Amino acid sequence: EAARLNRPIGVLLQRNPETEEPGPDELHWVGASANVVRYITGPDGAHHLICQGDRRFRVLQFLEGWKFPVARVQFIETPESASAEIDALAHSVRERAIEILGLLPQVPEEMASALRGVKSAERIADFICGLMDLPAEGKQELLEIFDLKRRLEKLLDLLSKRVEVLRLSREIDARVFEL
Repeated sequence: EAARLNRPIGVLLQRNPETEEPGPDELHWVGASANVVRYITGPDGAHHLICQGDRRFRVLQFLEGWKFPVARVQFIETPESASAEIDALAHSVRERAIEILGLLPQVPEEMASALRGVKSAERIADFICGLMDLPAEGKQELLEIFDLKRRLEKLLDLLSKRVEVLRLSREIDARVFEL
């Protein structure tokens, strides 16, 4: 329906991925709206969407009487102008993420270029959260941090730990190769 009407969809994480048709109590109530870029029906009849995330939202109420889940939502608004501290945090988060991309094998340079092109602090946080190697619940935790400064600080902490692990892994690989 969303693809046919060119309308955005809401994406919510299930609490238990094994549940076939989760109800409101089986979903997290903070999610993201997304625009359908492509709708594909596979050879097995399964339907697939390729989407581009847009904005975070909080579910206020699930509505009944629809053939698919529908909810009234409130979009999470962030201030247009960021403080110098938030700008500095966003810059550090971006640089740390670019460093990680450089330490990973077979990452195309376009990933780092795309990250360099993201301007707003909120978009930097969203972009990197989507790339993070975290379990779904960890990503949900980041999604639910509404204070941009706290969200960027949490991301910087996670990225710093990841950089350290990748550097140590490289050092170990280099030592093993020398043997």
